[in-house]
Amino acid sequence: MPVIELNHISKYFGKFAAVKDLSLTVEKGEFFGFIGPNGAGKSTTMNMILNFIKHNGGSVKLFGEEMPAANLAVKKRIGYVPSDVRFYPQLRVQDLIRYTMDFHDMEENKKEMDELCDLFQVDRKKKFGDLSLGNKKKVAIVCAMIHRPELLILDEPTNGLDPLMHARLFRLMKKRQKEGATIFLSSHNLKEVEDYCSKIAFIRSGQLIGVEDLTKMNKKVKVITIKGRQLPIRQMKAIGAELISETDHEARFMYEKGMAQLFSTLSNLAPELDDVTVANRDLEEQFMSMYERQEGERL
Repeated sequence: MPVIELNHISKYFGKFAAVKDLSLTVEKGEFFGFIGPNGAGKSTTMNMILNFIKHNGGSVKLFGEEMPAANLAVKKRIGYVPSDVRFYPQLRVQDLIRYTMDFHDMEENKKEMDELCDLFQVDRKKKFGDLSLGNKKKVAIVCAMIHRPELLILDEPTNGLDPLMHARLFRLMKKRQKEGATIFLSSHNLKEVEDYCSKIAFIRSGQLIGVEDLTKMNKKVKVITIKGRQLPIRQMKAIGAELISETDHEARFMYEKGMAQLFSTLSNLAPELDDVTVANRDLEEQFMSMYERQEGERL
């Protein structure tokens, strides 16, 4: 069952297309990553999903309900952590948490509140405006999770968190996923996306350029980096290697065919090369190759 359905949504600011004709589906129970460079349209897309800004054309459905018609009822089922956390600076943390529970028609759950605040080491007596960046983010995480939402939307949630809090957050998210929650995560940390997400979408310049099921990622794909004064581009292409990038003294290839042919070719080319690296393609390599290829096509 789809929890998020985006059908050909766009967002224009004047003539500038922040998001253009984007369609995406996130199924119930998925841990879904949403990645792209700065300015790619990630936060704008999330803001349209949450109806914080209006989309220009297309449709947004959450839990099968058309937005914004079902705005209030749907938002009670969602937890949201923004990249830039802004609550009223004069309010104490404990009041912010209580107001969150009031919005969700919850009676004060002291046990849940204590567990989350202890887990993330949140000082409830402090005023929000007196907190550091990382502590503000932890307050947002507590407010997003205290009502046990069916859908968690997180925009760079680990920005400002120390490694201990980072690890605790992802352990909690995996626990919530096992309990049935759907998680939609935007992050620049490709390692955490690869470690935790089951599916990812790539966005660039406001357009979706690919969706990858990480559970089916082909581990046989190799990334080959060769260095030298004379780069054997033609010979590598002849065995089926795809050129990803090239500089004066370095070239990177993606290769999916037989290892015997690859190492035989590299052995023959060895006298011409200064260095060779062969590695499995990880998410970072896939990200770089995809965006470098797109950049090359634009040039």
